[in-house]
Amino acid sequence: MERDVLLPGDGARSNGSTAAIVGARSGIARRKGPRRFAALAASGLLALSLLVTQATPGSAGQTWNAYTYNSVATVTAAKGLAELFDEIGKRTNGELKIKLHLGGTLQIKATDITQAVADNIVQMGDDAFFLGSVPVGAVVRLPMLVHSPAEYEKVSAILAPALSEAYAKRGIVVVGQYVFPEQVIWSRKELKSLKDIQGQKIRVISPDQGEFIKRLGGSPVTLGTAEVPAAIDRGVVDGAITASSGYGYVWRDLFKYNYRLNLGYVSSLLLVNKRAWEKLSPQVQTVVQDTIREIADKTTKAMAAEDQDLTQKLAAQMTATSASAADVEEAGQKINPYYAEWAKAQGPQAVELLDQVRKALGR
Repeated sequence: MERDVLLPGDGARSNGSTAAIVGARSGIARRKGPRRFAALAASGLLALSLLVTQATPGSAGQTWNAYTYNSVATVTAAKGLAELFDEIGKRTNGELKIKLHLGGTLQIKATDITQAVADNIVQMGDDAFFLGSVPVGAVVRLPMLVHSPAEYEKVSAILAPALSEAYAKRGIVVVGQYVFPEQVIWSRKELKSLKDIQGQKIRVISPDQGEFIKRLGGSPVTLGTAEVPAAIDRGVVDGAITASSGYGYVWRDLFKYNYRLNLGYVSSLLLVNKRAWEKLSPQVQTVVQDTIREIADKTTKAMAAEDQDLTQKLAAQMTATSASAADVEEAGQKINPYYAEWAKAQGPQAVELLDQVRKALGR
């Protein structure tokens, strides 16, 4: 099967607080405001050629557009998506083809991927920035709460029904997820202990990560993956939270320090527009779900396997410091009160889920 992977370019980056989003279904280029999409300038019409995706009369199957925040084709997560979409094409005998658009190739902010899928701008999304859209998902990503991949798998099973229900209300089907290894902090400025976070501008991908940085005296900045290198170069941020096998290795030349305090794990959800999903036959749906389960699990394991090796390689070119037991304890104490505060702010469902998660973890 022929696979289309569109690489990121400067012209696709978002501008200001809004993000231009190209409408695949209607053929209209639109800009997303706070709650709605408005008309995009005529120059944006060039992007329409990227999004001719619906089945044409007499065609054998459907073609979907998929968008990911991953901006580099060579990272394991992006390679996993490419393999996944190739396999879906093969195993469905061409009844479903999926075109992968890397982060920055379409004018969709990383934080708007869920909305783009809900509006059928793209039929499938790979979204690790979903907590702004579905806040209850943060219960398994609260900093310092989950300590191992096995624990993350356990609490993800607790969250899954609530997550599916929340997305169903948006007209989206959650078809799978893959998980990044431990999230640690990287910086171009000295960062060898918990106190060094104070005064630093750290890129985060979610409100809970941002709260952790604030409580340690730093300034959190939410940025999409494609925006980070330029932001570091311009001094917009000093560092970032990511895994070695996430973007720590990709951005290795931008950082001088790696502080290995495990904040937890980050899942990336694979989302499908419900209307697009329901156009598939039950047989194709089964094949797609089985393939996603297989390849997503493979991607998770591949990133976990390479994380230690990449961490060792990176230690040879920057200052890598493992968090002391005292730092781990202090970090936990500072963020622990936030758990209940977060749950109370989100409502009864979050309170109940947090209680279930903490009981399952024994903490």
